[in-house]
Amino acid sequence: MRVLSMPGKRRHQMLVALSWLVFAVTQSGAVSRWDRACSPPIGNLASGRTLLTISGCCGDTSHHHNPCPHPPASPHLCPEDPHPPAHMTDDPFLHPETWWASGAGTAMPTQQDEIQLDLETQFCLSHVVLVFRSPRPAAMAIERSADFGKTWEALKLFAHNCSTEFGLSDDFSQPGSLCTSRYTSATPCSGGEVILRTLEPSTTKTLDPYSPQALARLTLTNLRIRLLKAQTCLAPPNTPAEGTKPTASALASTNTAENSASVPYAIFTLLARGTCLCHGHAEHCVPYNSSQDTRKHSNMVSGRCLCTHHTTGDHCEKCAPLYNDRPWRPANGSSGEPNPCQKCECHGHANSCHFSQRAWLSSSGTSGGVCDDCQHNTAGRRCQRCRHGYHRHPSLHLNSPHACTYCWCDPQGSLPLRPGEEGPWCHPRSGQCHCKSGVGGTSCSHCLPGYWGYGEEGCKPCACPHSCDPTSGLCLDSYTNNQVFNVPSGGKIPDLDHMFPAEEEVQWSKELAVSALHYTGKCSCKEKKLRSVSDLCKTKHDYVIKASVLSAQDKGSYAEVQVKVRKVLRSGQVAVYLGITSIYPLSWTSRGCTCPILNPGMEYLLAGPEEAGTGRLLVTMQSVAVPWTPRLGLLISEGLRNGCP
Repeated sequence: MRVLSMPGKRRHQMLVALSWLVFAVTQSGAVSRWDRACSPPIGNLASGRTLLTISGCCGDTSHHHNPCPHPPASPHLCPEDPHPPAHMTDDPFLHPETWWASGAGTAMPTQQDEIQLDLETQFCLSHVVLVFRSPRPAAMAIERSADFGKTWEALKLFAHNCSTEFGLSDDFSQPGSLCTSRYTSATPCSGGEVILRTLEPSTTKTLDPYSPQALARLTLTNLRIRLLKAQTCLAPPNTPAEGTKPTASALASTNTAENSASVPYAIFTLLARGTCLCHGHAEHCVPYNSSQDTRKHSNMVSGRCLCTHHTTGDHCEKCAPLYNDRPWRPANGSSGEPNPCQKCECHGHANSCHFSQRAWLSSSGTSGGVCDDCQHNTAGRRCQRCRHGYHRHPSLHLNSPHACTYCWCDPQGSLPLRPGEEGPWCHPRSGQCHCKSGVGGTSCSHCLPGYWGYGEEGCKPCACPHSCDPTSGLCLDSYTNNQVFNVPSGGKIPDLDHMFPAEEEVQWSKELAVSALHYTGKCSCKEKKLRSVSDLCKTKHDYVIKASVLSAQDKGSYAEVQVKVRKVLRSGQVAVYLGITSIYPLSWTSRGCTCPILNPGMEYLLAGPEEAGTGRLLVTMQSVAVPWTPRLGLLISEGLRNGCP
């Protein structure tokens, strides 16, 4: 590519484009990923936007602080401008010989002028490059505003004599000075450049471009270039830049060039290189206003970020609603760390959270999110507990929308609400209600053992040596229908059939009963041996459990044995749960004998059938009741897991 042989505007545009391509590759490195800091594309902020100048207001030079605040009162009186400000940002390849000339549309060119670029939102400015057709000014200033023109700050002052023009030292003699004599020579008479780097080259390798220190220098909403003092050039206006040979087109245009004295300032190109402000959390941006039509200006730099790293906002300046567990931070452009926002743990019961400095400090800097408006009857910083009047469902995960269920407390058996309380109260985990004296049950629905007379006053204690009927209060010693026997279950059950009405007898299904019509001897239980797991498989027992015997009750024609289930190895149509339940040994003779014998306080391996229709666990002559040992438990567990042969 022969850059040096191109026409003036195109040559300078190509040189700047190539330098910026190298800069963009250096800054971005490899392609940005989710786990790295992001870099949006860099472009000319002036492209596709209107540039305002003082001399473009039909000679009205009274508006020094805001060029062209409104259209002229009589626009038809303004002559057509052959060199409008838009020529500074047009395509240099399509329009290589266009430029802006100050005062070209007015009768009286002025010695001072301003160029102002107003942006619709905040952007980051990295470079400003001006390519003059006229001699460069003897004094000029490049200023920026970060508050839409309310206040202005000088980025750099340019003067042939800094002390005379601005009362400042030259940065040649005093590094770091705001004023410089660079780029102020009248030569070359045409094609001279003025370059401003927003950040000093010495700091770009060490300073994070997304740090507050860098953004305080890079961020802007308005750019203003004040052309303060013109100067003439003794050489022909189209003399090429130093170190280059004049081209044929440059020599040909010398004869037709305008007199620099009649047009004090003429600019081929204005490049305000920058990008959308996204704090390292976006790779692409879209138009800030819906009214902006980027189809006409495909190279226009848009201002609204398409955020990543769980950030949101026009500039990715805050965390997304449910990602405030850590304080928001910009990405690190030097190390590439993305510093994404962290999701709050709300267990699916909240749509947003906010950051709490107090919670952050109390957790030693690990978590500071507080969930907002917990749903599904949950409460707490992380929606981790049930709100008043609800308790955890025992079998549902905390993330379930039904994890908290309503506290139902029987109004007759539970204590009345305390002053100021709303709705029923129960323990948020167990669901246990506050019961009245002598009342038990999760919902306070019945009397505790040893109490009777459930009612508004609770339950009364039994006046018996053992226990009493919970409804009538009659002692169980005299109410033999519920007589408790603290003797082994099995063998001879007392003949009490004459004490029960016929309608209260329980009729067992024929297929489950064991026939003993011809038995005439005394009660005698022959212990059933368990030789292997195949013995369990042959009979196809409905339930197989490990249980300890608590007590036994005589029910007349059958027995009810209360056991505590400690392990469920198999269950039938009705699920068997850990805890206290009842099993029912069947009487297999007319003398009321039951087998096998179950001793209170011992642990057994129990296996047997379920009663059809009720699902009650039965113990018959075909059942297995073997004292539990660890070795037996291991063999049974492995056998059932591997399946029956």
